[in-house]
Amino acid sequence: MDFYKEESNVIPVDGKNFVGIGKIAFFSNAEWNIPHLHFMVDKTASGNFEATLLEFGLVSWSEALDGSIKSLVKQAYSYILSAMEKTGFDHFINEVDNHAMDGYWRQYRKIDFSLARNGSNLSHDMDAQFVRALKLMISEETANLITKMATENLDALKAEYENIPALSDFFYTEIKAVA
Repeated sequence: MDFYKEESNVIPVDGKNFVGIGKIAFFSNAEWNIPHLHFMVDKTASGNFEATLLEFGLVSWSEALDGSIKSLVKQAYSYILSAMEKTGFDHFINEVDNHAMDGYWRQYRKIDFSLARNGSNLSHDMDAQFVRALKLMISEETANLITKMATENLDALKAEYENIPALSDFFYTEIKAVA
């Protein structure tokens, strides 16, 4: 009876036209290490692309294959950071401890082994796209964080500077004397 209940919660893959599979590799840091995550890309009847992350059931759409992948990378990155701030790995363990994505996993394994048998590197090509998209996204977020920190530090420095009247008078006097 429990087996039937689990199977009824499986997200169906009937009618899906899978055109790509791959893995996302998040580089570890001192605080946490995320295992490789797996995804599949389906070309829908309307011609759009739907990328699905198997571990967490995240889905993104785009008119272009690359767009669906990039969107999924951003969504996964944001999802992971949010979960790590709240409940951490317990959240991830609960997410992957269900059978909702079993249909996708079955299809993924079939495609993965078929590609391996044929010597096709589709999965590796998709991995490279994810790594490029992830590096670009992280570098953009890092640049934004550095800019934000620099602005905050500058504002704090300016406030401190304005609180030291002798220094500001001296600086002003120097400018007058030079002019």
